[in-house]
Amino acid sequence: MIPAVTIDPAVRNALIAGGLALAFGFTAQVRKAHAALPLVFLAACAVLTYFKMLDRSWALESLQLDADWRVGAPLVGWMVVSGLGLVRISGWPATVAVAAVLGDRFAALGLVAGEADPKRRARLVLAASGASLVGFTGGPASLVLGWGGWRTVLLGLVLAAVGWAGAPLAKVVREGGRPASAVLAGVAGVSAILVGWVVMVGGTAELLSLGLEQAPLVLPRAWRAVCAFGAVLLGVLVDEGGAAMIARATLDRGLDLLTTVPTDLLRAGIAVGGGLPLLVLTRSRLRTGVPLWLLQVVIVVIWAQWGVV
Repeated sequence: MIPAVTIDPAVRNALIAGGLALAFGFTAQVRKAHAALPLVFLAACAVLTYFKMLDRSWALESLQLDADWRVGAPLVGWMVVSGLGLVRISGWPATVAVAAVLGDRFAALGLVAGEADPKRRARLVLAASGASLVGFTGGPASLVLGWGGWRTVLLGLVLAAVGWAGAPLAKVVREGGRPASAVLAGVAGVSAILVGWVVMVGGTAELLSLGLEQAPLVLPRAWRAVCAFGAVLLGVLVDEGGAAMIARATLDRGLDLLTTVPTDLLRAGIAVGGGLPLLVLTRSRLRTGVPLWLLQVVIVVIWAQWGVV
C-alpha cells in the first residue's frame, strides 16, 4: 500500500497562488486578452477566497495597503506611454537609444511600423530588450528593481550588440497615438501590481524568498547561474512587469537577502526573458530571433555566474 502524501497547507496555498499569478501574468502577455484581465483577476480572487487565503472582509483593505502601488505607479505610466505608438523606429542606434530612455516595449512597437523586414526586426527587438538594462527607465525590471549600475549597463550593451543589424542611420517619424492601445496597456500595468499582490497574499513570495536564501547552501557553485536562468523563465512566462513585481515581493520578504547580488541576477534575467515575448508581439521572424535570444540567455547566465560581485 502506497502511503498518502501530505502537503503542508502553507506550501499548498503558496503553490496555488503561484499558479494563479502565472496564469494572470501570462494573460497579460497577450495584447488581445488585456481587456479580459479584470475578469481573470476576479477569478483569481475567487480561488484565493475559496482556499481561505483571502477574506472578503479585508480584501479591499489589503489591496490598498499591501499592493505595492508606490512602485507600481511609474510602471503603469510606462506601460501607457509604450502603448501609444508615437514613433516609427528604424536602425540599431535609434533602437538602442529609444529603448534605453523610453523602454524596450516602446521601441519594439515602433519597430513594427519602421522595419518591414521581419528578420531585421527580430534583431532590433532583441537589441531593444538588451538595451533596456542600460537606462533607468528602459524596462519594467529596471523600473521596479532599480537601476543596475555600470556592470549591468555594460551587460546591456553587450546584449544589444547581439541584435546588431547594420544601417546606422535611423529615420524617426512622429505618428498619431493609439489611445485604446494605451488604455489597455495601462490595464496590463495595473495587473502587474496585482500579480505581485497575489503572490504576497498566497505566501508564494515567502516560499520563493526562502528558496533564494537557501540557494547558496544547496548549490554553492552554481546558484547564481540557476537563479538567473529561473528569472529568465519567469520573464518568458509572465509579463515583464508582473515578473518584476514578483521579484520585488520576493526580495522584500527575504530577511537574509542583504546583498544586491540577487537583485542584479533577477533584474537581468527578467529583462532578457522578456525578449522572447517581444519577438512574438512584434511578429518578428522567430527562426532568426530565437537563436539570438538563446545567445543572450547564455551571456546572462555566464555574467551571473562570474561577472557579478
